[in-house]
Amino acid sequence: MAKKQPARTQRSHKKPLATFEVRLVGPDVLPEKIPLRVVSDALSAVQDIASGRDPFEEQHVSPERSINLLDVRRGSAAYSCIARAPKEAVTNLTRFGSLLSSLDNNQGNGDDLVTALRPIATLSEIARSVGGRVQVMISGQHRTPIFSIHQDDYRRVSERLFVTGETTIVGRVERAGGATEMRCLLRVPGRRRILYCNVKDQKLARRLGRHLYEEIAATGTATWIHRTWRIHDFTINDFTRPRLGSVTEAIEELRSAGLSAWDEVDDPEKYLRELQ
Repeated sequence: MAKKQPARTQRSHKKPLATFEVRLVGPDVLPEKIPLRVVSDALSAVQDIASGRDPFEEQHVSPERSINLLDVRRGSAAYSCIARAPKEAVTNLTRFGSLLSSLDNNQGNGDDLVTALRPIATLSEIARSVGGRVQVMISGQHRTPIFSIHQDDYRRVSERLFVTGETTIVGRVERAGGATEMRCLLRVPGRRRILYCNVKDQKLARRLGRHLYEEIAATGTATWIHRTWRIHDFTINDFTRPRLGSVTEAIEELRSAGLSAWDEVDDPEKYLRELQ
């Protein structure tokens, strides 16, 4: 008599539910025709929106707020994504869609626009590359996108967000040059992140390269983000070396000018350092 085989345990392989879907829509758009870099840039930009990351405050999205690619479908190029924090992701994506809609009515919060600026720029460029638009839809809801990015959306935002003018910035040269375009990296006091600057020409870039890790006063054209007055873009047209005197020399000049009150300070140099 054959021995009875034990019943096999049935294992569940139920596929996790997607949080949202990113679609690249355009004429003859198919997943296999889209470069991997374009897909990566699109998903990274949407991840920034879903996580609510402020690029000026956070360098990376934290793991607990990250998203993962779940599936790829044809029918344009549709990418199903799952979020580690789905409720937060849906809330942030919906808020982003409302922000884009408010621009049509000449409204919208300036601070929210600052946070959304980089993903809008990335997705607008991707929309241009596919000759169409980038859509995001919440999974399980109606198929109307919560937002669509077209190639001219970044231009629309920048027209109301940016202020351009001439200025001078003092900072330390961290790097200068470039293979395809001339850039200079400045470490600016009071700014947590390094400032990536354009440079007018190669000759100027070579001059900057001779002053690595030195302080310069760079003059050029700046683009500020309205309301916050953060520098978004800066092109160096020329620079000089600022004359930096010692604290002792400065005190002597003040005394010579008749400011005898300094004589009552026991240690003027220490006092100035405390004020700084």
